[in-house]
Amino acid sequence: MASSVQQIIILGKGDRGRLEYILELLTKDKTLPISDQKYLESIIPLYLGSQDAESLQKRMENTIDALHGEIRILNERLSKLERKGFEKYVGKKSVFFFATVFVGWHVFQRYVMYFLGPYLPSGVEQYIFPLNMLANNFNENPVIWLAFIFMATAWPFIGAVHLAKFIKSRKSASPIK
Repeated sequence: MASSVQQIIILGKGDRGRLEYILELLTKDKTLPISDQKYLESIIPLYLGSQDAESLQKRMENTIDALHGEIRILNERLSKLERKGFEKYVGKKSVFFFATVFVGWHVFQRYVMYFLGPYLPSGVEQYIFPLNMLANNFNENPVIWLAFIFMATAWPFIGAVHLAKFIKSRKSASPIK
């Protein structure tokens, strides 16, 4: 009988205060007043059906297990989506970073060769700085400088945009209560 009362309270049906009082009496093995017995006789079949308490308990446990399974599946999906979004975000930024470093390496060819040139075999410059060799063939060496300057100055702007988005997301996120 006590489990039926607990189930009705969990369902949010009936007079909660009265049901809690009845549950307290039942757990202390006290006799229920006749009005409370009649109240239970009327609401238990109404909200729980005419099934016995044991089958109701079993059904409730099965429902809880099914809900736990659904929550687990949703958590897995959410983590997969978050991971996919993060990988996509990191992938784009890492390509841009690699391009910046690659072009930047070529910008400093003159200085690198000044310091390392005497220690490197002759002709290796075309393998270490392929972009400069290509630009030299087309007489477009300043293009590499412009590309590097553009990429290097783009990083602070990209960072500022992402920082602003992050701050905005923290301000608009509602605290969990």
